[in-house]
Amino acid sequence: MRAAVLPRSAVRLIGPLTVLVTWELAARFDVINTLLLPPPSKALADLMVLISSGYLWKALYASLFRVVCGFALAVTVGVMLGVAIARIRLINDFFDPLVELLRPISPLALFPLAILWFGIGDGSKIFVIALAASFPVILNTFAGARSIDANLIRASRSLGATEFEIFSGIVLPASLPYIFTGVRLAWGISLIVIIAAEMVGATVGIGYMVLEAQQTFRTAACADGCCLGTERRRTD
Repeated sequence: MRAAVLPRSAVRLIGPLTVLVTWELAARFDVINTLLLPPPSKALADLMVLISSGYLWKALYASLFRVVCGFALAVTVGVMLGVAIARIRLINDFFDPLVELLRPISPLALFPLAILWFGIGDGSKIFVIALAASFPVILNTFAGARSIDANLIRASRSLGATEFEIFSGIVLPASLPYIFTGVRLAWGISLIVIIAAEMVGATVGIGYMVLEAQQTFRTAACADGCCLGTERRRTD
């Protein structure tokens, strides 16, 4: 019956639209503090100003460039290293302790060192993103490569298959669901890390825009508080 009245895509829009309309009306009738929660129409107007001025595109380009470079490095290195750790005992003995040692460390805690090593430019952000996003790819690829039935590997070797043929024909296809899971997690981590990294050390980017907005909000809140204090003193 619901499908006969409205398509599912329209039904799924009802919730977000209801929240936006309620938010707008609450701001218009002074139910909420517009300094803390400005109405969506005001946010949309400011967004159009950022788009027309070109500042938003510049920040998006800078952030996406860093994210894509770091994400690509993480996926490339993570898939190769994960398969190698799973299939080669010597590499497992060497890299597995290093992965387990570095994995619990917050990448942002290493950001000051990354600035010393790669400078304040894009290199430090790309390094931190690649480091943070590589671990879910490595672990999921390792789990996928280890989940392969050993009889398939033995049968392929008995039929004369080379190691590259085993990798391309058995290991990689069987590991793809696990790899895609790691890639999805890595992409989300990359977006989180870039915002935090640009808030710490950057002059352009989405994270830097968030930092600028935070400083502007503090200035506006301070000015509003000072005005309220002045009015109270005058009333007294």
